[in-house]
Amino acid sequence: MPVEFQKTRENERDSEREQHDHQEHQREEFELVPLSPLRRMEKRIDNLEHSKVNYDSREFYKEMVDIVRMNQQLVDELAKANDALRIEISRLPARIEELVADLKELLSYIKASASEDQAGIVFGGNEQGFAEGMKPLAQKLDVLIDTNKKIVENNAALLNVLEEMDNKMRRVSPPMPPAPPVRRPMPPASSTQ
Repeated sequence: MPVEFQKTRENERDSEREQHDHQEHQREEFELVPLSPLRRMEKRIDNLEHSKVNYDSREFYKEMVDIVRMNQQLVDELAKANDALRIEISRLPARIEELVADLKELLSYIKASASEDQAGIVFGGNEQGFAEGMKPLAQKLDVLIDTNKKIVENNAALLNVLEEMDNKMRRVSPPMPPAPPVRRPMPPASSTQ
């Protein structure tokens, strides 16, 4: 290949690149931005990059260790409480069995006392003791019955007396005519003129 042909070929490539760059350059968007805010931002970024952080890493690690310790204490306490609860729960079945046995014993006592009451063995173990125990109550009831009978008799006698009085009142007093109105004379008019 001749040298001239290569040069022309390179020139064409260069012109194509320039054209391509020019087309890309035309596609890019541009804005007009004031430089003073950009300069201020650059200064702030430089200050932030060069300034030391006021954060103490030792303090941070100390706080982290404290948090881990508190967390471990909570875990230990929960484990202890869990073990204590497990022990108490394991004791429950035996306690429930004791409770059931006590309830059965109580029920047997209640049934025994109910059967004794039904048989009539309340006072002294026989019917004669029961009758003797009920004697004062029976005497009081007799007194109440007698008192009630006397009250009924007195009420009946009182009713008879009231009926007799009513009959006598009707026979003795005939209906009276109404009384004539009483006229009073009027006092004379006095003239004080």
